[in-house]
Amino acid sequence: MMNTLQAMRWQGRDLYIRQILKKMKTDHPHKKILFTDLDDTLLDDDKNVAPEDVDTINEMLGVGHRFVIATGRPIYSAKKVAKKLGLYRDGIYIAASNGGVIYDCSQEKTIHADTLDIDLVDALFKAAMAENMHVHTYTDEYVVSMRQTKALEIYSQKISMPYKILDKIPEDLPAPPPKLVIMSIEEGSRRILEDFEKRHAESVKGRAISVFSNDFLLEYLPAGVSKGRAVVSLCEKLGIPVADSVAVGDEANDIPMIDAAGVGAVMKNGTDEAKSHAGYVTSRTNNECGVSEVIRKFILEG
Repeated sequence: MMNTLQAMRWQGRDLYIRQILKKMKTDHPHKKILFTDLDDTLLDDDKNVAPEDVDTINEMLGVGHRFVIATGRPIYSAKKVAKKLGLYRDGIYIAASNGGVIYDCSQEKTIHADTLDIDLVDALFKAAMAENMHVHTYTDEYVVSMRQTKALEIYSQKISMPYKILDKIPEDLPAPPPKLVIMSIEEGSRRILEDFEKRHAESVKGRAISVFSNDFLLEYLPAGVSKGRAVVSLCEKLGIPVADSVAVGDEANDIPMIDAAGVGAVMKNGTDEAKSHAGYVTSRTNNECGVSEVIRKFILEG
């Protein structure tokens, strides 16, 4: 009888200890937050996320850290990626449209959104179309433009978001959009877009900012919007010191969050411009789970 009681007491103690250890594991005393870009960072060249990256993300979430998809993509496209990865749960956020739209995945709710001035949307559409350049913007469910172009088809396919041709923009838009994109798929696309940016710099001054998400896409965002601002605002909202934030990206539009975060990392396959701002450059590319390298070094082991 005594042996039975002792065994029960030890079993009770074991259960109690396991519960304490489980709580200690879940309630990490020093929470950190990761901000990661999607294209050419978390996503490989085939637009997939490797199982190793999924496992590492789940491991960091399991011990109480936070995870943010910080992308130039519109919220529609970013949400599809999050759902595909099973990331619609507590501790996960999306900073879409280069930080202009903040979405809480656990509540399935937009908690902040900046939009462009409609008059500026009108002016940029007219300017781009007059110069025979592709231009598009967004509704909640579509990429929208006024002309069917090869560039539109390529972009729509790349971000897995359907497109729609509208007769009049901005008149036919249901609401002011979070960003506007000028796209070129011509040879020398970066130079073509930079020339457009320079020609229209004065007209957008103080009303919007322009940023390249790659050599083919020139994006116009509401003034003040950036991935860096998203880092600061989300850290403040969640009560996490900015010093405990980690950001990883590969392109010019990632530089503000690389500069803002406590640790700014750039992928091995990132641009030289982005690498010049990095505190750390990965030894792996986006096809080799470079994001897992960052998570392990600076969040799980750091």
